[in-house]
Amino acid sequence: METENKRRFIAELPMETQEILKNIAYPANRNGIIEQAREKGVISDILRELGMLPDKQYNNTEDVAEELHIIYMGIPA
Repeated sequence: METENKRRFIAELPMETQEILKNIAYPANRNGIIEQAREKGVISDILRELGMLPDKQYNNTEDVAEELHIIYMGIPA
């Protein structure tokens, strides 16, 4: 069930954000994710979103999507 929720969180993200997160080399911390996104020429709005992530280690796209969901929607279902 938890994996299904995390996949749903990815699907709720804008397509551009989904593509960026899928192309990040994990594991990565917040700064690593932002740096990789910058190298890929990501627009500032998405960099701003990524900057709101808690500074911790992320193991995959699902982990980042879950944190973004928490930031925007509150505690995940």
